[in-house]
Amino acid sequence: MKKILGLAVLAAAFIACNSSETKTGDATADSAGTPANVVVDSTPAAPPPVQYTEGDIIKKDDGKVYVYTNGNWVVADKEIKLDNGTVIKPNGEVKNKEGKTIVLEDGEYVNRSGNFFDKTGAAVSNAWDKTKEGVSDAATATKKGVEKAADKTGEAIEKGVDATKDAAHKTGEAIKTGAKKVGEKTKDVINDIKK
Repeated sequence: MKKILGLAVLAAAFIACNSSETKTGDATADSAGTPANVVVDSTPAAPPPVQYTEGDIIKKDDGKVYVYTNGNWVVADKEIKLDNGTVIKPNGEVKNKEGKTIVLEDGEYVNRSGNFFDKTGAAVSNAWDKTKEGVSDAATATKKGVEKAADKTGEAIEKGVDATKDAAHKTGEAIKTGAKKVGEKTKDVINDIKK
């Protein structure tokens, strides 16, 4: 009986200790006015989910373009003309009234008014300018790559020509040496025949 009573007192003390650690309602404030025993969660809040509206167009990870219709994403099988005259093709190519063209990246979307948004739902205010800069950067990088490849190819050709010249020279020398030996052997054979 003493053991049971002792265990009950121990359990009650354990529960009382646990409940006082988590209780924050009776905390007193320090001189700055901050309540004591307050746990501050420094974990950043998750961004709110993107709220799509009727007519939004998105390019998904499968490479297809979809239109948000009646609460569902439907594959776009023809060109879509937006309110501002922008046209989106089923392959993700977007062309504005001025004729500028960009291609939607996976997860990017455009609303019916022609506003662009990134994967997180943040508005992209200069989608056309960014693309122009990106295309220019890509063209410059491609040009540099082609020039570098041409330089390397030229160097390889020069080395190949030099190696071919060396091989031809060595082959010519070998032929001369072989012909000389054949000539000497022929002379020996002729001299043997004369004897």
